[in-house]
Amino acid sequence: MYKHTLRVNGEYLAKEQALPANINVLGNGGALKAGSMLGAVEVVIAAAEPVTLPQDSRLTLTLEGSDDGSTFTVLPVSYALVAKTGGESFAKGDELGRLPIASSAPKQVRCRIATDNSGVQGKVDVFYDFLPR
Repeated sequence: MYKHTLRVNGEYLAKEQALPANINVLGNGGALKAGSMLGAVEVVIAAAEPVTLPQDSRLTLTLEGSDDGSTFTVLPVSYALVAKTGGESFAKGDELGRLPIASSAPKQVRCRIATDNSGVQGKVDVFYDFLPR
């Protein structure tokens, strides 16, 4: 199972979502069920098409949770990628980062994607990767 991704077909926190230019946005996939997974998943952000990050730009993925599906709070885990000197480029399918979901996560989780540079380009997918047990 090493270097394999096990995901539910069609379930995305964000699907082919354009990277926001110097703002933050919610994932276009909405919230997905997360409760009762007992820490068996990670959230993956991957390039849905080529992604380019200018030098020193930051891409941040944050998770928000809710038990009622209407009031969301930020979960205590996030991922930040800072582009190196000369910038960063990712091909379609490349993984940009991963976040664990705690076994104590609320019933539903959604994502928020942010950048701090208007020169970012590309689209990303954000989805659950089920971990082998």
